[in-house]
Amino acid sequence: MSGQKLARILPRFNRSSFASTTRLYSVGSSDAPYSRNDEIAPRIRNRNPLNLEMMRIGRKPQGFRFEEKKISYWNRLTLEISGSNTTAEVTHWTGRKIAVASTTETSIRNQLFNKTDAAAVQAVAKIISQRCLESGISEVYLDVEPSELEKDKMKKFIQIIEDSGLSLSEPDVYEPHNPYKNEFYEMKPKAVKPWT
Repeated sequence: MSGQKLARILPRFNRSSFASTTRLYSVGSSDAPYSRNDEIAPRIRNRNPLNLEMMRIGRKPQGFRFEEKKISYWNRLTLEISGSNTTAEVTHWTGRKIAVASTTETSIRNQLFNKTDAAAVQAVAKIISQRCLESGISEVYLDVEPSELEKDKMKKFIQIIEDSGLSLSEPDVYEPHNPYKNEFYEMKPKAVKPWT
């Protein structure tokens, strides 16, 4: 293979090509590309910040040991029913709000008679689940007190969320298999002799 042909296929072998924007092309009947879609970009940039979380290899925060509320989620779903409004919110662990549905929105408020009854909770549940699925989130952690889970409104909220296709439990972080994990991390207690 001649040096010019090698320099055309692999630009790193051509010393004068550092200033130019030479790209690699797919192998075909000729060296010219068929279209811009056949060009291979020299650098790939991941534009999805949630990519590692979706592949389950992203870090899931653990929080501090003595905190009252544990932080072990990527996306948290909360439902707040105040005296005048019903609000559901999905928040990323960094604090960024991903999706919000509330009866304070005019489009929801105009369809409801009461902003805190079961119909309002049902409407907010349908809207928040649709917005989550449209934004690419299919699994959330439901952050609700255990006593709240027994109420009728919360049961209806959970049922509608699950029927829409949104999962209310997040999977664990992927741990690669380590055959030596038990040897390194489990310390055997020292045997205490009775005469010492």
